[in-house]
Amino acid sequence: MGGPIRVHVLTQFRLLAIAGAALTVAFGGQALAFWPFGGSTRIALSPAYGGVCEDCDLSGRILAGAKMSNSVFNGADFSNAVLTRADASDTEFVAANFTDADLTFVNFTSADVTRATFTRANISGADLAEARGLTQAQLNQACGDAETQAPQGLRVRVCE
Repeated sequence: MGGPIRVHVLTQFRLLAIAGAALTVAFGGQALAFWPFGGSTRIALSPAYGGVCEDCDLSGRILAGAKMSNSVFNGADFSNAVLTRADASDTEFVAANFTDADLTFVNFTSADVTRATFTRANISGADLAEARGLTQAQLNQACGDAETQAPQGLRVRVCE
């Protein structure tokens, strides 16, 4: 008689542990999550959005902390998206639309941003120092802060 009830409780406990791990994934960077089946398990909490996604509509998406390196997002629409602390290194963003996007602390090292639109984008703390194809005209559309890294000879206006 105790068998079915005990199994049901254990199943419920497992579901609770999985839900807790999922919440940890949703709300952290790197964390140790309790796992009832053999100690603690390290969970990678940064979502990956790699590969090829040309002309994708990613407008309004929350992509904070995303790993987007070594990918192709040419012509993609990131308008109103949140990419805070995303790793976009070595990625192609040719003619991508970052209008009104939150690009704070994004790593654009060796990213190709040729003809990308940065209208009203916040690039505070972003690393654009080695971004390819970046022009002063593009930076004039955006705003940043003292931590924003721009290519030598280019400047970023401070957000108000």
